[in-house]
Amino acid sequence: MGIVKFFAIFLFLSVSACGQTKKAEIAKQNETKEIPDFTIRYIANEGVLIRAGEKQILIDGLHREYKPAYAFPPPDVRNLLENAQKPYDKINLLLVSHVHLDHFHPLSIGSYLKNNPNAMLVSSEQITGEVSKNFADYEKIKVQVKPVKHEWKKTIEFERDGIKIKFLGLRHANAQHISIQNLGHLIETGGKKFLHIGDADMTTENFSAFDLSKEKIDIAFIPYWFLLSDAGRALVKEQFNPKTVIAVHISPNDSEEITAELKKVYPEAIAFTKILEEKSF
Repeated sequence: MGIVKFFAIFLFLSVSACGQTKKAEIAKQNETKEIPDFTIRYIANEGVLIRAGEKQILIDGLHREYKPAYAFPPPDVRNLLENAQKPYDKINLLLVSHVHLDHFHPLSIGSYLKNNPNAMLVSSEQITGEVSKNFADYEKIKVQVKPVKHEWKKTIEFERDGIKIKFLGLRHANAQHISIQNLGHLIETGGKKFLHIGDADMTTENFSAFDLSKEKIDIAFIPYWFLLSDAGRALVKEQFNPKTVIAVHISPNDSEEITAELKKVYPEAIAFTKILEEKSF
């Protein structure tokens, strides 16, 4: 073999090997590229989708247009949700704080369960009762529905798919809603804890039985009005003491005003106002 030909072959093999090595390095970098472990997507009003690795929990996210004062999933988003289409096709648990229509719609819940047989609804007897009465195909989904007894100041624990939940028996705000079963949710998955309190009454008595300040809560979803008063902010600190606060239930009619006020009095809080916005942790 001539020396020129030998060096040509050597150079070709060297370049090829370097190219293969470079491709392998890029592939490895892509494989090890950091992906957020926890992502929270705002659906509407108090509706949030928590993604923790492969686990997904939807709270108060399946409802329809109700009144102008309340944010709701727009038609395209609602269609994806109710039909369990990507990116909403792998939700493990549906949770609902209470029956008010800015948090819940029985047909939306029923449709999702029918279209995703791997999902389960776990909620109060009021919620599960409304689904059983109003969803025509309830017999097809009833094995996916688990009622939880609501008792004020009482806790019920539940676990599924590696997701631990403490259901908190809370009073709904305002005396006119005394009959409403408002459930709080303390969710633990992937080593983090999330708190969602629905429309809970803003009193120390409503929360003191649960010792939530000892739970080391990572993220708490708090109705914005708690954060706009001195008493509410003190309650959040003393009763929950979360690392991160996300303000929810902000009306689209005055979201700019509320967000501006929150920045003044509670600047560290995140305000959810834009449908489908996400935060990663």
